[in-house]
This record gives sequence, C-alpha cells and structure tokens, in this order.
Amino acid sequence: MKNTEDTICAIATGKGMAALAIVRMSGPLAFKIASQIFSLFDQDKKPISLDSHVAKHGYIFDPISSNLIDEVVLTPYKGPNSYTGEDLVEISSHGSDIIANTILMLMISQGARLAKKGEFTQRAFLNGKIDLTQAEAVLDLIQAKTVHQGRLALSALSGHLGKQINAVRKDLIALLTRITAGIDFPDEIGDIPEPDIEGVVRQNIAKLDELTRTARAGNFLRSGLKIAIIGKPNVGKSSLLNQLLKYERAIVTDVPGTTRDSLEELIDLNGIPVTIVDTAGIRHTDDQVEKIGIERTNQAIDAANLVLVIHDLETHTEGEEFETILQNKPYLLIGNKIDLPKANKKNIPDLVFTNCIDKVFISAKTGENLDSLLASIEKWVFQNNANKDMPSLNSRQTELCIKAQKALDLVQETQKGNYPQDCLATDLKSAIDALSEISGEIVSEEVITEVFANFCIGK
Repeated sequence: MKNTEDTICAIATGKGMAALAIVRMSGPLAFKIASQIFSLFDQDKKPISLDSHVAKHGYIFDPISSNLIDEVVLTPYKGPNSYTGEDLVEISSHGSDIIANTILMLMISQGARLAKKGEFTQRAFLNGKIDLTQAEAVLDLIQAKTVHQGRLALSALSGHLGKQINAVRKDLIALLTRITAGIDFPDEIGDIPEPDIEGVVRQNIAKLDELTRTARAGNFLRSGLKIAIIGKPNVGKSSLLNQLLKYERAIVTDVPGTTRDSLEELIDLNGIPVTIVDTAGIRHTDDQVEKIGIERTNQAIDAANLVLVIHDLETHTEGEEFETILQNKPYLLIGNKIDLPKANKKNIPDLVFTNCIDKVFISAKTGENLDSLLASIEKWVFQNNANKDMPSLNSRQTELCIKAQKALDLVQETQKGNYPQDCLATDLKSAIDALSEISGEIVSEEVITEVFANFCIGK
C-alpha cells in the first residue's frame, strides 16, 4: 500500500497574516526539488546538497527567472527517519499567504503535486510510521478544544491506545495458534484445557469492555456536551450561567421573566467542551413574547444531552411543571440560594423520574459549592473516574471493539455447548480481524479514505 511514486507538497499553516508559514514536501523528488529552489546566499544561487535533520538558513529563488522569493529556514528529513517515512522537506518562510503560495507553486513547477487532505499523515500510516489509531489521534489533537482533549489525543498519538488494542489482539492470536495446533496435531497436542481458553477470553472481554466504556465520554469530548439550564423565573438560571462563564453575560434582575430568549455560550468545563444554554423561565403566561421564549426552552431541552433543573430554596415548589418536558432526559437537580437565611433544602421537590443523576445545593450568586456541581457533571460524562485519563475510542473504533466483544461472547457460548474446539477458531478469528482493523493491520482502502477525509491539506 506504499505510495512513493510521486512527490506531494502543501502549506501546513493556516491562511492569514502570521510570523511564519510552513510549506512541506514529501516524496522521492523532495530533496532534488528543494535543492533547485534553495540557496545559502542571496547572490550566488547555486543548488546545494542537503543534510538530513540539519536546518539551513538561506533563500528561496525562482530557478527560471532567478528572482528571490523569501529568506527562509529549510529543514530536510531523509526517509525513513521522517514523519511520512519518505524524504521530507519543510520550509519556514515569512507568514505571508503570497510568499507561501509562491513557494508552493515553485515546488509544483519542479515536479511535485498538491497534496490531498491528510495525505502526509496517510503516508506516515502506509509507510508504517504510525498505526491507524495514532493517525486518528492526529486529527483529534488538531481539533482539540480543551487542554484535556489535547492531552488524551496526545496519549493516543504516543501509541497508548494502539498498545492496549494490540495487547488484546496478541493474546487472542496466541490462543488461536494453540487451538489450531491442537486441531492439526490431535495426537501430539490435542485440545487446549477449557479453563485456559475461558481465562484468556474472559480477561480480554473485560479489557475490551473497559475500552468501550470510554466511547461515551469520547463522543462528548470530540463533539461537545450540550447543557440546558431550566427552572421557574427568577430562580437563578442567568446567575449560574454568569458564574460558569466567569463574566456577566446574562442580565440578572429581580424581575421575573427577564430572560425571554435562550442564551447560548461555549465553556471549558474541567476539560469538557460544553455548549450551555440559559433558557426563559417556565411558567404559565399570557405574554406572547414570553410564550415564544418558553417554547424555545422546550427546544433547548430536546437538544440537550443533560439538563440542569434549578429551584429556589427560599420557596417550596412542586415539580409538576417539569415532569412532562423532562421525561427520560438525564437531569441534575439544583437547589439554589443556599447563601440566604431562609434557604431550606427541604424545599427542593422530589421529581418522580429515576433519571436524576445528582442533587446539588449551590449559590449561583456567590459561587458557593459550584465545584460540586461541576464534579457531578464531570462524573456523569466519564461515568467513573477510572476512565477520565484514558484515550477514548471514536465511533469507528467503538463499533469494531463491540464487534470483537460479540465474537468473544460467541466463543464462550460455544464452550458452554461443548462443541469441538475447531468451532472456536472462527469466532476467535473474527475478534482478531476486528481488532486488526482498529489498528490498521487489516483495513480496506475505503476505510483509509474515510479516516483521512476530515483532515486538512498539509497534515
């Protein structure tokens, strides 16, 4: 699957004015092309030889017109000791779109072609520099919106996730090899003891289960968590939004119905990218504008992954207003205004649903106990803290991981049915193939194309 026939080039940095721009080139002609357009001196434009991993200061020039283009730093990397596994050149120029594009056009005029989306990383994968989980981690790292996201993506990029998958895969391959040997040489080797098979299968099902439990949090970390703040008028919804944002975004008054439309903001909640929506207070009203706001509150609840239901601890309220609109939606019950003398924790209603994830008492005005609220949300996202710092599976990896688990479940069922051990081999092979597809050991060109389709050009 290696692709070394052509040389690709692209601008690796974003468009716009900046201090530097980076243009990169990879393939068999990379060094030759670089030497044709790069010179150590602005007057003596002679091609030079390039030493791998040695940065050189010099000038880019047009080899046909001899016109100088820019003063640059050129860094060559001789394959296979490069990011792509091929000869790779990176040129750091001044951060002008015109200069970067001119350098790119010079490379193309000398025999390179414009790279496709993610083609540099794709070549790194095809040339065995990284596995497919690491390639996907590159995209996660580029798209990270929080420090926690970036840290988990970097862990996967370093190979942590791939090593976990490969450890399970090796165990199953070793078991399949023993079973196959017993089938091929029944007199010399014979059947593997059932407890040996059961132990390996059970242990690796548990490992895969631990990995699949990271998928839910991984989805929130990649796509973001959407939270709606709801409650009756004047219970402190806007004050809570302001506390979470750490600045006065929403207008806060003692007048009920101040918030008539939904306010939507992005926050970093302990490393989780969150879109938080402050909604209009839920109550019966004849005000036409307020009715529209309440309808948008219902829409925000439908779109939310989690709902924060706020109650005023100074006033006893019933929960009927929320029973219809919440239904099976996960929610967190919040008692607000614990800083006030008349606050009574017994005033918070007990709703009939079982999908309440926690009950927290706070002061949205002072920020008291806000850390407990954030901890409750974080605990719900990660389900248990053991998964918090584990690289999380994406949807492709999760699907294959579940497929491997189901195949191992069939191995257990086959064992319980006392079927011949050659019946185990088929399901074991299915589990191994699924894990091999996660890491890219066995993968179709269609999957490769899909994985790299979301990359930017130049990475």
